[in-house]
Amino acid sequence: MAETTHYLEGYLPQVQDLARRLGVDTDYWDFAGNYHEVSQSTLVRVIDALGFTLQSCDDIGRAYESLDREYWFSTLPKGLVVRQSHGANIPVHVPDGTSLEVWLETENGDTRPLEQLDIWVPPRDFGPEGRRGEATFRLPEGTEWGYHTLHAKTVEGDFSQQVAVVPDRLPLGNLEHSRSWGVMTQLYSVSSRGSWGMGDFHDLGHIAEIFGRQGADFVLTNPLHAGEPNVPLTPSPYLPVSRRFLNPLYIRPDDIAEYSQLDSTSESLVKVAFAQASNEIFPVDAVKYIDRDRSWKAKREALEVIFKVKRSPSREAEFSDFVAVRGQDLQNFALWCALYDRFGPGPWEDDVADVSSPRVAALREELAKRVEFYCWLQWIASTQLHAAQESAKNSGMTIGIMNDLAVGVHKCGADVWSIPDAFVRTMSVGAPPDMYNQLGQDWSQPPMNPRYMATHDWEPLRGIIHRALADCGALRIDHVMGLLRLWWIPQGTDPNEGTYVRYNHEATVGIMLLEAARANAVVVGEDLGTVEDWVRDYLKDRGILGTSVLWFERNGSDFRYPDQYREMCMAAVNTHDLPPTLGFLRAVHLEVQDSLGILPQPLEQAKDALYDDISKLVEMLRNMGLLENEYPTESELILALHRFIGMTPAKLSVVSLVDAVGDLRMQNQPGTNNEYPNWRIPLTDSLGRSVKVEELEYYVGVGEICEAMRELVNPQHPENTEN
Repeated sequence: MAETTHYLEGYLPQVQDLARRLGVDTDYWDFAGNYHEVSQSTLVRVIDALGFTLQSCDDIGRAYESLDREYWFSTLPKGLVVRQSHGANIPVHVPDGTSLEVWLETENGDTRPLEQLDIWVPPRDFGPEGRRGEATFRLPEGTEWGYHTLHAKTVEGDFSQQVAVVPDRLPLGNLEHSRSWGVMTQLYSVSSRGSWGMGDFHDLGHIAEIFGRQGADFVLTNPLHAGEPNVPLTPSPYLPVSRRFLNPLYIRPDDIAEYSQLDSTSESLVKVAFAQASNEIFPVDAVKYIDRDRSWKAKREALEVIFKVKRSPSREAEFSDFVAVRGQDLQNFALWCALYDRFGPGPWEDDVADVSSPRVAALREELAKRVEFYCWLQWIASTQLHAAQESAKNSGMTIGIMNDLAVGVHKCGADVWSIPDAFVRTMSVGAPPDMYNQLGQDWSQPPMNPRYMATHDWEPLRGIIHRALADCGALRIDHVMGLLRLWWIPQGTDPNEGTYVRYNHEATVGIMLLEAARANAVVVGEDLGTVEDWVRDYLKDRGILGTSVLWFERNGSDFRYPDQYREMCMAAVNTHDLPPTLGFLRAVHLEVQDSLGILPQPLEQAKDALYDDISKLVEMLRNMGLLENEYPTESELILALHRFIGMTPAKLSVVSLVDAVGDLRMQNQPGTNNEYPNWRIPLTDSLGRSVKVEELEYYVGVGEICEAMRELVNPQHPENTEN
C-alpha cells in the first residue's frame, strides 16, 4: 500500500497526530509483548474512512481546520453522555460578545435554567465569518437519569441537542448481596418433540421452566438476532443481518393464536410442513447436523398460511400498536427482507442498495403486503420471546433469559442497508494476530462509525441495546472491548495490517448502562483474551460483570483456586468456543483440529500438554476435597469442576447444558468456515444420541450439577431445605 501514500512521504508524524486526534491508535503491543507501529498507509485509509481524505500534505492541515470548525460552529455539543454524579461543563458557541440563554428540558417535560460559569475561553477568529465565542454552562450533578434536551436561545436562532444522563454504576438488584447460577445453551441445538427441526422460543421457555424449578436464575442463550429471510441461511448466530430485530427462525408456528382458527385444508398444509421440518421424516440422529434451511423453508410455508388468517380486533390492534411503536426502523427492516426475496442476497444495484432512492420508494408501495408479512413475523417473534421470559420468571428465576449481543452485522445486511452512514463500509472488524491465529482474524463485519454515532446522539447503539434487552432479564456482550475499541482492517488487506480505533467509552458504556438500568437487567461482558489492564477495573466500577472461564484462569501455568476468582464476573467451566468438558477430557477438539490441519503443534505433543493440565486440575480438586477416588470417572470430574465453579465468589455461575448431558462435540471451531459444521451441532449425550428438551430433567448429570449449584450458590432454595 506504500504507493498510495508516497505524496505524504516525510509526514508520518503529522499523520500520526491527526490519527490520534480521531481516536486511531498509531501503535500497539501484540499478544507476545512485541511493539508494532501501524503503517502510514493503514492510518491514511482509516482516516479517510472517518471522513478526511488525505490526497496531499495540505489535506492534513485542512483536516484540522475542519475539526476546529466542527467544534466552534456547533452551538451545542453533540453526543453528550454524562454520569449522574459528575455533572458536566457544557461549552456553548455563539458569535463572540452576543447574549444567549441555555436551559435543560428533562424527558418528562420539566425545564430548568443552567448556570453560566465564570470561565473565560479566548474567542476564535474565523476571518470573514467573524469571531466565535465560547460560554460554559453547568449541568449539575444529581440530574435524574434520562435522555434530556439542552436548549440554547442565541442571536443565530434557537438550538436544541440531546444529553443523556446515565448511572455511574449499573444497579445489580438482588446480586448486590447474593449470588445466582444459571444454564447456558445454544438454543437452535436443543429441540423438543414439537420443534420444527431445531430449538425455538417455545423450547427456550420450557428449558427455563425445567432449570427454574431446579433453582437456576437464568438461561444464557446464543444471539437471537435476525438472519437472512430466505435460504441459504448463515449458520453463525454471530453474523446476523440485523442486531435490532429477532430471528423468526425461532418462532413456533403452532403457538400463534391464529393457528387454532385454520380451516382443515390450511391445517393440513401446516402439518405437512411440520413433518418436513421435524424429525418425523428426517430423524435428528440420521441427519447428524442441524439443517436450518430445511427447517426454515418448511416453517416459512406454515407461517405464510397462518399470516393469511384474519386476526381478531384485539389481535389486530396489538399488531398495529407494535408496528406503530417500532416505527420506520421496522418498516425499513421489513422492506429489506422483501427486497431480499426479490433480488437475492446482494450486493444489489445502486438504486436498490440506496434506502432513500426513488426506486426503493416505489418498491415500498409495490411490496407493501410482503412488508406487512415481515412486520408480522417480528411481532410474533417478540410475543413468543416475551412468553419464554414469562415462563422463566414464573418458574422462580430472578433474571430469566440472558440474551447475547453479537459484535457486529453482515456487510450486506439490513442494518447496513437501513442506516449506511452509521457503518464504515470500507473497513472490516477483526483481531490482530494472537497465539491461536498467527495471521489475525477478519470477521467480515463493517465497524460502526464513532463520528456518526456521536453526531446522532448514539441512537444506533441505543436502539441495538434497547432491542437486545426487550423481554430479557440480562445481556451478555460478546467481545465487550467493542464498546471501547475495535480492530479495523482496510478492505483488501490482511488482518495484521489493521489498527485499533477507539470509541468514546464513557458514551457507549453510559448508553448501555442507562438502557440496562431501565430494563432492570444484568450485563455481562465477555472480556476474555487480550484486554487492556485498566478495562476490567473500569467495567467492574460501572457494574458490568466480566467473564471467567476455568481453563483460562491461571497464575502462570497453575490453575487458580476458587477464592482467587473475581467477584464481579460470570464464572464458567467452558464457553461456546471450547469443546464440552467431556470432549475436552477426551481431547476430541485436538483430534478435530489435527484432522483439519489447524493444530499448531504435533497431536501427541498437544495431548501431552492437555493431560498435564488435567492432572493439575485433578490434584487441585483432590486437595480441595472435591474428588475422593484416586482415579475419578469422567462424570465425577465434570461434577467436581462445576462444584469448583460454584465455590468461587463470582456473582454469577453458569453451567453449560452440553456438560450436564455429556455431549462431546464443540459447537464452533474458531479458525474454520466450511471445514467444520460450526453452529450446526444438535445436543446429544456421550453416546451420540439426541437429547430432547422433555428428557433433560431425567439425566443424572443434570440433577447432580443442579444440586451442587443449589447447595453452593443459593442454599436457601426450597429444593435444598426440603431434603
